Amino acid sequence: MSRIIMAGLVAGLGMAMAMAIGEKIGLVRINLPRIDGQFFFKDRFNGNVIYFLGLLIHEATSIGFAIGYVIFARLFPLNIGWIASGLLWTVILWVAVGVTVSPVTGYGLFGSKAGKWAWLELLFTHCVYGLILTSRL
Repeated sequence: MSRIIMAGLVAGLGMAMAMAIGEKIGLVRINLPRIDGQFFFKDRFNGNVIYFLGLLIHEATSIGFAIGYVIFARLFPLNIGWIASGLLWTVILWVAVGVTVSPVTGYGLFGSKAGKWAWLELLFTHCVYGLILTSRL
């Protein structure tokens, strides 16, 4: 179980780093740790605290999705290798986030209210998560 938790943490941090770097260079408009912090804590804290709290939430969900991946892989043993598994899990999470989290947080389906390429940003950053996760398990 500790291997799964660690894989989820590392994958979640990798995804958060991809979002933060993408945001800094102007390629990413959707930063899930920031969105998580803003959604749950509104304007109760300053930007850095909001981001840190959102990162904690993001890491917790990353662990949860790592556990979900292990359950999924045991229920549906596809034997397709870690890259294909990571990309499959990416698509599953991307769709789940795109139709649930994005609309609930006010960003529309697949982040459409953040820009016309937000769907691709989310897909790419979820690829980072999925590939790191499956390479560690």
